[in-house]
This record gives sequence, C-alpha cells and structure tokens, in this order.
Amino acid sequence: MNNNFYLLSAMKNFILLFLVLAAVPPIFGQDFAPSESLLITGKVKKEKVFTLSDIKKNRTILLGEINTSCSPKQRVNAKGVKAILVRDLLDSVKFDYASSKALNQFYFKFEASDGYAIVYSFNEIYNTETGKNLYIVTEKDGIDIAQMDNRILILTTSDIKSGSRNIKNLSRIVVCKAE
Repeated sequence: MNNNFYLLSAMKNFILLFLVLAAVPPIFGQDFAPSESLLITGKVKKEKVFTLSDIKKNRTILLGEINTSCSPKQRVNAKGVKAILVRDLLDSVKFDYASSKALNQFYFKFEASDGYAIVYSFNEIYNTETGKNLYIVTEKDGIDIAQMDNRILILTTSDIKSGSRNIKNLSRIVVCKAE
C-alpha cells in the first residue's frame, strides 16, 4: 500500500509540473517582432531615433546576391540586396568625448529586440575594412525593409565566417566607453 501511495504522489507531482511548464510560454525559438525603428544611445550628446523611412533616405548600395543568414552554420542567399552603411547613420550622431584619443576606447553594442547583442569597436568601424562592409539591409529579394520579417537586418560582409555577426531585429546601438 505504501508503494502505491508514493507512486500516486509522484504522478500528481509530475502532472502538476507538466501543467506549470505548459502554461509558461516557450522562450527558446521564440519569434520576436521586427524592429520599426533604430535608437542610437549611450555616450552621445543627443540620442537619435531612425525610422525605417529615415534609414532608406541614406545612400543605398547594391550588394547583389549575398548570404543574409544570421548563423555561420547555414547559408541563406538573397538576390538584389540593397543596403546602407551603418557608418552613415553613426556619422549623424555626435559622440560624447573629451578628446579624440578617447574614441580609441569607444565601442558599439548592437542589440536586437530578443536581447541578442554583438559588439564592434570604434576603430573597427572607422579604421578597418569592416566599417566599409557593415550594412543595414533596405531591400532583399524585391522586398522593401518595411515588409521584411527580420528587419532591421545588419550584415557584416567582410567577416571570414559569413553570418557570425549578422543580426536581425536590431532595435538599438549603444555607444559605450571601455573603462
């Protein structure tokens, strides 16, 4: 009889645990809403918000057919990819620093709406080929940025491992200073 009691108690606990876990929304693989705007904040004199139409007002570059995957483990080729340089957006913001030497300690934290983040140094964007190959996609496969499911999409086309630093649903860039 004692064995049946323990078995019944264990089954009740298992069922209760199952019901609790089923009620919690899944966090892994959860799709997040595409970004509608991009905020540049942090060590800047004045924060700036770019809407999708603001982003499209910048000089567009035709990248052609390119991998737009956000994973180095898969390849997703898109045709007719058009983009703007991230540096063009950053250039429209005044950084908050005392002397130009301080910029060597600046870095940019790119944050997606799901919390995923990647980092680029100031010198990486402004003094290497990476800055000339860091884009926000404005069109791919004939689809405008406003209709793209993974907007705002960042591509780093000069990386050796394609897709490693691509990021979808970018919502903000935080300008930081290493201490």
